[in-house]
Amino acid sequence: MCITPLSIDAKTKKTSGKDGKNITWNYDKGTKTLTFSGTGPISDFEMDGHCPEPGWYDWSEKAEHVVIEEGITVIGKTALRDFLNVESVELPKTLTEIKYDAFDYNLELKNINLPENLKTIGEGAFGSCRKLEISEMPKNVKRIGEGAFEDCQTIKKFTFPNNVRKIEIGVMGDNRNLQSVKLSSNATRICGSAFFNCKKLKVLDIPKSVTRVAMSAFAGSGLKKIILPENVKRIDNGDYGCKVFKKMFDLLPTKNLRVIEIHSKKVKKIEKNSFGGLSRKVVIKVPKSMKKKYTKMLKKSGLSKKIRIKALKKK
Repeated sequence: MCITPLSIDAKTKKTSGKDGKNITWNYDKGTKTLTFSGTGPISDFEMDGHCPEPGWYDWSEKAEHVVIEEGITVIGKTALRDFLNVESVELPKTLTEIKYDAFDYNLELKNINLPENLKTIGEGAFGSCRKLEISEMPKNVKRIGEGAFEDCQTIKKFTFPNNVRKIEIGVMGDNRNLQSVKLSSNATRICGSAFFNCKKLKVLDIPKSVTRVAMSAFAGSGLKKIILPENVKRIDNGDYGCKVFKKMFDLLPTKNLRVIEIHSKKVKKIEKNSFGGLSRKVVIKVPKSMKKKYTKMLKKSGLSKKIRIKALKKK
Protein backbone atom coordinates (compact mmCIF):
# COMPACT_ATOMS: atom_id res chain seq x y z
CA MET A 1 0.00 0.00 0.00
CA CYS A 2 1.26 3.45 -0.98
CA ILE A 3 1.25 6.07 1.78
CA THR A 4 1.22 9.71 0.68
CA PRO A 5 3.33 11.86 3.02
CA LEU A 6 1.61 14.69 4.82
CA SER A 7 2.20 18.06 3.20
CA ILE A 8 4.54 20.39 5.08
CA ASP A 9 3.42 23.95 5.63
CA ALA A 10 5.57 26.56 3.92
CA LYS A 11 8.07 28.17 6.27
CA THR A 12 7.37 31.67 7.45
CA LYS A 13 9.42 34.16 5.51
CA LYS A 14 12.48 35.29 7.38
CA THR A 15 12.97 39.02 7.81
CA SER A 16 16.70 38.84 8.56
CA GLY A 17 19.71 36.66 7.91
CA LYS A 18 23.39 36.47 7.07
CA ASP A 19 25.33 36.43 3.84
CA GLY A 20 28.64 34.75 4.50
CA LYS A 21 30.48 35.85 7.64
CA ASN A 22 30.42 39.60 7.41
CA ILE A 23 27.12 40.70 5.84
CA THR A 24 23.70 40.75 7.49
CA TRP A 25 20.39 41.70 5.93
CA ASN A 26 17.09 42.86 7.37
CA TYR A 27 13.67 43.48 5.84
CA ASP A 28 11.31 46.00 7.47
CA LYS A 29 7.73 45.13 6.54
CA GLY A 30 6.42 48.52 7.64
CA THR A 31 8.68 50.61 5.42
CA LYS A 32 9.20 47.86 2.81
CA THR A 33 12.93 48.45 3.09
CA LEU A 34 15.64 45.83 2.60
CA THR A 35 18.88 46.80 4.39
CA PHE A 36 22.35 45.26 4.09
CA SER A 37 24.97 45.87 6.77
CA GLY A 38 28.56 44.77 7.36
CA THR A 39 31.90 44.86 5.60
CA GLY A 40 33.14 43.43 2.31
CA PRO A 41 31.19 42.07 -0.68
CA ILE A 42 27.61 40.86 -1.01
CA SER A 43 27.90 37.36 -2.49
CA ASP A 44 27.47 36.27 -6.11
CA PHE A 45 24.41 34.18 -6.94
CA GLU A 46 23.32 32.09 -9.93
CA MET A 47 19.65 32.81 -10.55
CA ASP A 48 19.18 29.88 -12.93
CA GLY A 49 16.28 28.05 -11.30
CA HIS A 50 18.58 25.38 -9.92
CA CYS A 51 20.90 27.06 -7.44
CA PRO A 52 19.43 28.24 -4.11
CA GLU A 53 18.29 31.86 -3.90
CA PRO A 54 19.50 34.11 -1.07
CA GLY A 55 17.15 34.53 1.88
CA TRP A 56 16.29 38.11 1.04
CA TYR A 57 14.69 36.97 -2.23
CA ASP A 58 11.52 36.18 -0.32
CA TRP A 59 10.93 39.94 -0.46
CA SER A 60 11.74 40.51 -4.13
CA GLU A 61 8.12 41.34 -4.96
CA LYS A 62 7.43 43.34 -1.79
CA ALA A 63 10.48 45.55 -1.22
CA GLU A 64 10.25 49.15 -2.41
CA HIS A 65 13.53 50.47 -1.04
CA VAL A 66 17.04 49.04 -0.70
CA VAL A 67 19.68 50.47 1.62
CA ILE A 68 23.25 49.20 1.42
CA GLU A 69 25.19 50.59 4.35
CA GLU A 70 28.77 51.85 4.64
CA GLY A 71 31.42 49.14 4.71
CA ILE A 72 30.02 47.09 1.85
CA THR A 73 32.37 47.14 -1.16
CA VAL A 74 30.75 44.97 -3.85
CA ILE A 75 27.21 44.07 -4.91
CA GLY A 76 27.42 40.49 -6.14
CA LYS A 77 26.24 38.93 -9.37
CA THR A 78 22.41 38.91 -9.69
CA ALA A 79 22.17 39.84 -5.98
CA LEU A 80 19.10 42.05 -6.46
CA ARG A 81 17.87 40.92 -9.83
CA ASP A 82 14.11 40.95 -10.50
CA PHE A 83 13.20 43.14 -7.52
CA LEU A 84 10.15 44.27 -9.43
CA ASN A 85 8.84 47.01 -7.13
CA VAL A 86 12.00 48.65 -5.78
CA GLU A 87 11.85 52.40 -6.42
CA SER A 88 15.03 53.61 -4.73
CA VAL A 89 18.47 52.24 -3.88
CA GLU A 90 20.91 53.90 -1.46
CA LEU A 91 24.54 52.96 -1.96
CA PRO A 92 27.53 53.51 0.36
CA LYS A 93 30.68 55.54 -0.31
CA THR A 94 32.69 52.34 0.20
CA LEU A 95 31.18 50.65 -2.87
CA THR A 96 33.67 49.99 -5.71
CA GLU A 97 31.89 47.42 -7.90
CA ILE A 98 28.40 46.48 -9.08
CA LYS A 99 28.52 43.07 -10.73
CA TYR A 100 26.70 41.25 -13.54
CA ASP A 101 22.90 41.71 -13.55
CA ALA A 102 22.96 43.03 -9.98
CA PHE A 103 19.86 45.20 -10.50
CA ASP A 104 18.62 43.70 -13.76
CA TYR A 105 14.87 44.01 -14.34
CA ASN A 106 14.18 46.37 -11.44
CA LEU A 107 11.27 47.78 -13.40
CA GLU A 108 10.25 50.51 -10.92
CA LEU A 109 13.74 51.68 -9.96
CA LYS A 110 13.95 55.46 -10.39
CA ASN A 111 16.59 56.78 -8.01
CA ILE A 112 20.05 55.51 -7.19
CA ASN A 113 23.13 57.35 -5.96
CA LEU A 114 26.28 56.05 -7.60
CA PRO A 115 29.19 56.81 -5.22
CA GLU A 116 32.46 58.48 -6.23
CA ASN A 117 34.56 55.40 -5.39
CA LEU A 118 32.65 53.19 -7.83
CA LYS A 119 35.03 51.80 -10.47
CA THR A 120 33.19 48.95 -12.21
CA ILE A 121 29.62 48.49 -13.44
CA GLY A 122 29.20 44.93 -14.69
CA GLU A 123 27.36 43.40 -17.64
CA GLY A 124 23.62 44.02 -17.53
CA ALA A 125 23.90 45.64 -14.10
CA PHE A 126 20.92 47.95 -14.73
CA GLY A 127 19.40 46.24 -17.75
CA SER A 128 15.65 46.85 -18.19
CA CYS A 129 15.51 49.39 -15.34
CA ARG A 130 12.97 51.22 -17.44
CA LYS A 131 12.29 54.10 -15.05
CA LEU A 132 15.88 54.73 -14.00
CA GLU A 133 16.83 58.41 -14.04
CA ILE A 134 20.56 58.77 -14.45
CA SER A 135 22.81 60.77 -16.77
CA GLU A 136 26.37 60.96 -15.47
CA MET A 137 28.70 58.36 -14.03
CA PRO A 138 31.14 58.97 -11.16
CA LYS A 139 34.49 60.11 -12.56
CA ASN A 140 36.37 57.08 -11.18
CA VAL A 141 34.35 54.52 -13.16
CA LYS A 142 36.74 52.66 -15.48
CA ARG A 143 34.46 50.05 -16.96
CA ILE A 144 30.79 49.89 -17.89
CA GLY A 145 29.99 46.35 -19.05
CA GLU A 146 28.00 44.93 -21.95
CA GLY A 147 24.32 45.88 -21.82
CA ALA A 148 24.82 47.65 -18.48
CA PHE A 149 22.09 50.20 -19.30
CA GLU A 150 20.27 48.39 -22.09
CA ASP A 151 16.49 48.91 -22.28
CA CYS A 152 16.55 51.81 -19.78
CA GLN A 153 13.73 53.75 -21.38
CA THR A 154 13.80 56.91 -19.24
CA ILE A 155 17.41 57.93 -19.81
CA LYS A 156 17.56 60.90 -22.21
CA LYS A 157 21.19 62.01 -21.81
CA PHE A 158 24.26 60.05 -20.85
CA THR A 159 27.91 60.95 -20.25
CA PHE A 160 30.69 58.39 -20.10
CA PRO A 161 33.50 59.21 -17.64
CA ASN A 162 36.95 59.82 -19.08
CA ASN A 163 38.38 56.61 -17.65
CA VAL A 164 36.09 54.47 -19.82
CA ARG A 165 38.11 53.57 -22.91
CA LYS A 166 35.92 50.83 -24.38
CA ILE A 167 32.24 51.41 -25.19
CA GLU A 168 30.96 47.88 -24.71
CA ILE A 169 28.49 45.78 -26.70
CA GLY A 170 24.89 46.97 -26.29
CA VAL A 171 25.82 49.20 -23.37
CA MET A 172 23.01 51.71 -24.06
CA GLY A 173 21.10 49.69 -26.62
CA ASP A 174 17.33 49.85 -27.13
CA ASN A 175 16.94 53.05 -25.08
CA ARG A 176 14.21 54.59 -27.17
CA ASN A 177 14.19 57.99 -25.45
CA LEU A 178 17.95 58.50 -25.43
CA GLN A 179 18.68 61.78 -27.24
CA SER A 180 22.34 62.61 -26.65
CA VAL A 181 25.50 60.80 -25.58
CA LYS A 182 28.87 62.23 -24.64
CA LEU A 183 31.64 59.67 -25.02
CA SER A 184 34.82 59.60 -22.99
CA SER A 185 37.52 61.81 -24.49
CA ASN A 186 39.85 58.81 -24.03
CA ALA A 187 37.60 56.24 -25.70
CA THR A 188 39.42 54.03 -28.20
CA ARG A 189 36.77 51.52 -29.28
CA ILE A 190 33.01 51.46 -29.90
CA CYS A 191 31.64 47.92 -29.94
CA GLY A 192 28.68 46.40 -31.72
CA SER A 193 25.11 47.42 -30.91
CA ALA A 194 26.29 50.01 -28.35
CA PHE A 195 23.43 52.37 -29.30
CA PHE A 196 21.24 50.12 -31.41
CA ASN A 197 17.57 51.03 -31.73
CA CYS A 198 18.03 54.35 -29.91
CA LYS A 199 15.43 55.91 -32.18
CA LYS A 200 15.65 59.44 -30.77
CA LEU A 201 19.44 59.64 -30.58
CA LYS A 202 20.52 62.81 -32.38
CA VAL A 203 23.81 63.82 -30.76
CA LEU A 204 26.85 61.53 -30.60
CA ASP A 205 30.29 62.98 -31.18
CA ILE A 206 32.98 60.34 -31.61
CA PRO A 207 36.29 61.62 -30.15
CA LYS A 208 39.58 61.64 -32.05
CA SER A 209 40.97 59.00 -29.69
CA VAL A 210 38.75 56.28 -31.22
CA THR A 211 40.63 53.83 -33.45
CA ARG A 212 38.05 51.07 -33.90
CA VAL A 213 34.31 51.31 -34.57
CA ALA A 214 31.57 48.70 -35.10
CA MET A 215 28.89 50.13 -37.37
CA SER A 216 26.13 48.05 -35.76
CA ALA A 217 26.53 50.42 -32.80
CA PHE A 218 24.33 52.86 -34.75
CA ALA A 219 21.78 50.50 -36.33
CA GLY A 220 18.24 51.73 -35.82
CA SER A 221 19.38 54.97 -34.20
CA GLY A 222 18.05 58.44 -34.98
CA LEU A 223 21.42 59.84 -36.08
CA LYS A 224 21.42 61.86 -39.31
CA LYS A 225 25.20 61.93 -39.63
CA ILE A 226 27.95 59.62 -38.42
CA ILE A 227 31.51 60.98 -38.41
CA LEU A 228 34.35 58.48 -38.04
CA PRO A 229 37.30 60.58 -36.83
CA GLU A 230 40.85 60.87 -38.07
CA ASN A 231 42.47 58.04 -36.12
CA VAL A 232 40.08 55.20 -36.99
CA LYS A 233 42.06 52.22 -38.28
CA ARG A 234 39.43 49.52 -38.35
CA ILE A 235 35.70 49.50 -39.14
CA ASP A 236 33.92 46.44 -37.78
CA ASN A 237 30.56 44.92 -38.58
CA GLY A 238 29.64 44.09 -35.00
CA ASP A 239 26.60 42.05 -36.01
CA TYR A 240 28.07 38.64 -36.83
CA GLY A 241 28.54 39.53 -40.50
CA CYS A 242 24.92 40.47 -41.14
CA LYS A 243 24.04 43.55 -43.18
CA VAL A 244 24.21 46.09 -40.39
CA PHE A 245 21.61 48.54 -41.69
CA LYS A 246 19.22 46.08 -43.24
CA LYS A 247 15.64 46.52 -42.06
CA MET A 248 14.68 43.28 -40.37
CA PHE A 249 11.14 42.55 -39.20
CA ASP A 250 10.58 46.32 -38.81
CA LEU A 251 12.77 46.23 -35.70
CA LEU A 252 15.73 48.36 -36.68
CA PRO A 253 14.86 50.81 -39.43
CA THR A 254 17.65 53.43 -39.66
CA LYS A 255 15.37 56.10 -41.10
CA ASN A 256 17.19 59.37 -40.48
CA LEU A 257 20.74 58.55 -41.56
CA ARG A 258 21.88 60.57 -44.57
CA VAL A 259 25.65 61.00 -44.30
CA ILE A 260 28.58 58.89 -43.13
CA GLU A 261 31.90 60.73 -43.12
CA ILE A 262 35.19 58.87 -42.82
CA HIS A 263 37.79 61.46 -41.86
CA SER A 264 40.57 58.97 -41.22
CA LYS A 265 43.27 58.22 -43.76
CA LYS A 266 44.44 55.26 -41.66
CA VAL A 267 41.68 52.68 -42.25
CA LYS A 268 43.28 49.27 -42.83
CA LYS A 269 40.25 47.01 -42.64
CA ILE A 270 36.50 47.20 -43.24
CA GLU A 271 34.64 44.07 -42.20
CA LYS A 272 32.11 42.50 -44.53
CA ASN A 273 28.66 44.13 -44.56
CA SER A 274 29.70 46.90 -42.13
CA PHE A 275 27.82 49.29 -44.44
CA GLY A 276 25.38 46.69 -45.73
CA GLY A 277 21.72 47.59 -46.08
CA LEU A 278 22.19 51.35 -46.22
CA SER A 279 19.42 53.35 -47.83
CA ARG A 280 20.25 54.80 -51.26
CA LYS A 281 19.62 58.20 -49.65
CA VAL A 282 22.87 57.86 -47.69
CA VAL A 283 26.09 59.41 -48.98
CA ILE A 284 29.51 58.23 -47.80
CA LYS A 285 32.22 60.90 -47.78
CA VAL A 286 35.93 60.06 -47.58
CA PRO A 287 39.23 62.00 -47.83
CA LYS A 288 39.93 62.98 -51.42
CA SER A 289 43.38 61.37 -51.37
CA MET A 290 41.86 58.05 -50.22
CA LYS A 291 38.77 58.02 -52.42
CA LYS A 292 40.02 55.41 -54.87
CA LYS A 293 41.38 53.09 -52.17
CA TYR A 294 38.38 53.42 -49.85
CA THR A 295 35.88 52.99 -52.68
CA LYS A 296 37.54 49.68 -53.51
CA MET A 297 37.55 48.62 -49.82
CA LEU A 298 33.92 49.61 -49.32
CA LYS A 299 32.68 47.76 -52.37
CA LYS A 300 34.72 44.72 -51.44
CA SER A 301 33.06 44.78 -48.02
CA GLY A 302 29.65 44.56 -49.71
CA LEU A 303 28.58 48.19 -50.07
CA SER A 304 25.69 48.51 -52.51
CA LYS A 305 26.51 50.06 -55.89
CA LYS A 306 23.56 52.39 -55.29
CA ILE A 307 25.39 54.18 -52.46
CA ARG A 308 27.28 57.28 -53.56
CA ILE A 309 30.85 57.81 -52.40
CA LYS A 310 32.10 61.39 -52.49
CA ALA A 311 35.26 63.24 -51.53
CA LEU A 312 35.18 65.34 -48.39
CA LYS A 313 35.44 69.05 -48.92
CA LYS A 314 38.50 70.67 -47.44
CA LYS A 315 37.80 72.85 -44.44
